[in-house]
Amino acid sequence: MKRFVEYLSEAIGDGPRIPHPEDAIFSGSDVAMQEALALEEIVKTPEKGTIKWDGSIALYFGNNERGEFFMTDKYMPAKGVFPTSPEGWREYDAGRGANRADLYEKIDTLWDGLKQNVGNSSGTFKGDLMAINPTGLKSNGDAFVFQPTTVKYTVPVDSALGKLLQGKVALIVVHEYNDAPWDGKSGMTNRSNVAVIPPNAFNTFDLPNKRELLTLVRKAITTVSQYGAASDAFINGLDNPARKLLAEYLNHVRTQRAKDNLQEWLQQHANKKQYNNLVGADGNGYLAKNRDGLMALNAIWQSIFAAKTAIVSSYENQVRGFKQETDRGPGGEGIVFPTSKGLRKLINPNFGASHFSKER
Repeated sequence: MKRFVEYLSEAIGDGPRIPHPEDAIFSGSDVAMQEALALEEIVKTPEKGTIKWDGSIALYFGNNERGEFFMTDKYMPAKGVFPTSPEGWREYDAGRGANRADLYEKIDTLWDGLKQNVGNSSGTFKGDLMAINPTGLKSNGDAFVFQPTTVKYTVPVDSALGKLLQGKVALIVVHEYNDAPWDGKSGMTNRSNVAVIPPNAFNTFDLPNKRELLTLVRKAITTVSQYGAASDAFINGLDNPARKLLAEYLNHVRTQRAKDNLQEWLQQHANKKQYNNLVGADGNGYLAKNRDGLMALNAIWQSIFAAKTAIVSSYENQVRGFKQETDRGPGGEGIVFPTSKGLRKLINPNFGASHFSKER
């Protein structure tokens, strides 16, 4: 049997970030095809999907191999730190010269309730803190409203989730139990003053417009097949910094952070050497000489993006029992799917636009 720390390091280590599926083309057409096929699987099995929650802090908790309750943030396990008391958080921060005073009260508020919920079960839970108030979550009479970071959530008091929040001091969305999606029942009760819910939040999902979505996905698959060779030849002629620049530009355009054309944008974001290589002093640089390859890459990126965005929109339109919105309009952060090709996160472009506008 694996030691407790070894298990946690593998199960909840930081790991690489999951890229946007459209950005896969910058790793080659084979990788992009895998992402397009993952989208096809998602459309065919929508019931497997869950909501991507925009929480304030990721938490890992459960009982260790000695039966002691622990709670960590997402960075502590990689350092072998598993506090078994709220004081452990303060001691850990003091030892590294940090002070998260705004967080300690939250940990104090959560501790006993989560410990009661977990009881004597074994294993590790992974979740996001969504709302907390040491004196009890407050409604405005009609709804509970909370905004951990970018997405604002409005939960009617008479909804299933609203009724669960009555008399609670916090809400945590629990994504995983022992490195598998949590079903809302296994290993934990919901009897304390801390509410815990699975990521589907009592929703069941389908895609009424499945045929339309499959058409978009299959268009993306066809586009990868048709233009993959030209895109690969284009990408292979770029170094990694140049690939990152082009990916950044496409994402900036889609999240409304860039309105200039590519050449104008590169003037502001590429260093002199990169600009000369890509654009050239006379406008006859790599991009102009390989225009067909650039157009092929863009066609693939846009086709996968279009399919992804349509899937996210259709999925989020089915969320019931509460409302998600950003300053760019209705919708949350996106959706998450376990596929045969691994976990896939499909992010709502409006979330990206709203999130990054706050950082300007």
